[in-house]
Amino acid sequence: MLTAQAQLQGNMAAPLSAYETQRLANMAENRAKLISLGVETDIALLRTKARRPAVKGSAINKKTKDELVPPRSRSLRLQNRDVDGAALPDKPVLPPPAQVQRVVRKPSVPLGAAKVSTGATSSEEATAFLARLGRVLVSSATKKKKGDLEAASGTLDLGTLSVDEEDIAKLVPERIFSVEVHPSASKLLVAAGDTWGRVGLWDVDAGEESPVVTFEPHSRPVAGIRVVPHATHLLLSCSHDGVVRCLDLGKGQSGADMSFLTAYRAPEDAEGDYPMLHGFSRSAGEGGTLAIARSDGAAVLLDARTPSAAAAVVALHEKKIFSVDFSPARPHLLASASLDRTVCLWDVRAFGEKKPKPMATLDHGLSVTSVRFSSGGSRLLTACNDNLLRVFNADGESHKAWSLCSTVRHNNKTGRYLTSFQAEWLRGSDDVVLCGSLEQPRGIDVFRADDGSALERLEHEHVTSVVSLVAQHPTTNLLVGSNSGGKCFVWR
Repeated sequence: MLTAQAQLQGNMAAPLSAYETQRLANMAENRAKLISLGVETDIALLRTKARRPAVKGSAINKKTKDELVPPRSRSLRLQNRDVDGAALPDKPVLPPPAQVQRVVRKPSVPLGAAKVSTGATSSEEATAFLARLGRVLVSSATKKKKGDLEAASGTLDLGTLSVDEEDIAKLVPERIFSVEVHPSASKLLVAAGDTWGRVGLWDVDAGEESPVVTFEPHSRPVAGIRVVPHATHLLLSCSHDGVVRCLDLGKGQSGADMSFLTAYRAPEDAEGDYPMLHGFSRSAGEGGTLAIARSDGAAVLLDARTPSAAAAVVALHEKKIFSVDFSPARPHLLASASLDRTVCLWDVRAFGEKKPKPMATLDHGLSVTSVRFSSGGSRLLTACNDNLLRVFNADGESHKAWSLCSTVRHNNKTGRYLTSFQAEWLRGSDDVVLCGSLEQPRGIDVFRADDGSALERLEHEHVTSVVSLVAQHPTTNLLVGSNSGGKCFVWR
């Protein structure tokens, strides 16, 4: 700001009026008084002071001020508005989901077969079915045919098999978890268990005379069903409810009340939990013992001659066991397939109080869903979730060492709604393998065990769904396949 005298000198070129001259003089006088009082500073003196020199590089390295971040925009969905921007009504507040109730196990008391019949079959029809079935089974058991023993050792001929329209039946309402063919030579009987504890029986050649009856002896999936090899009138079923039940099919011919008796019941812990059962061994061990796989890594050894007797429980794996099987040639040799990605072989004669050690351990890529000994006992067949079927050979007479013989690339990813594949040996053969298939057209794959090459496929126009499980008759030239819709197909 210029002083009053400087302004006067700057304005000398233009003459000032008396009023302007007096105003500038008053302003200079007032400013001088303010400076003397210390209220203002003389700008002229400030300008004469030395200025601080500029720092080198300050111009190019000057910090830039951060720009303010604009507020984040919210979508119309978050604003609860439609595409035109109009407000939508408030969403209703949903109640919290109800807690899943624990499935209650059926009691251990005998369950009358006629009383637990389900579906369209009445209790009277179920009683008549079992009575008719009992008469045939008892009469066939008393007639020992020499040819039956010879046929049992023969190989199943796949080239002549086909599915007739009358050889298809729906045994249970839900997905089939297990299937079995009765070994009778005079009566073709098929049994199957489903997701919700039902067991269906199918008299294949009964025609329209109540060919199918369905019972509900369990409360969880029936993972295994087996006819006792040396007592074919006994039908065993095991389930995820931890219970093994036995139905005496021969009592129906005498008019007696047929019941599902409890052969084994897994104990419950303090919280009410119990291990699940995952299926029987295909072959019987020493003394007719059947092995049962448990979800806690243990195996149950059940004496099928006296199902009501106490069963032995042996801890084998740290994780769930999916499948077990005895060697037909060496009944003391037991194989177990587990979730821990291994198949272990055990000598049941060495089982005692201490946890046993396996004779051999066969590593796999993922969990193993099934294991089967061949009819000669020298080979082992496994199905694994890594999309491989494996065949192992026994090295030496002791069968303590096993080596990989061949692998078969096979899609085993059945998913959540299909039953896992269980590969089987062709009856009477150590060289041919059967397994369900996801390929189109639907059918059963057949492979050679030596090199894993494909031999043929069992297909038919009446089979239009995935066949997960396969069961073979021990003497007759036929096999049965099952799907996840509760149906069974008979190839003969």
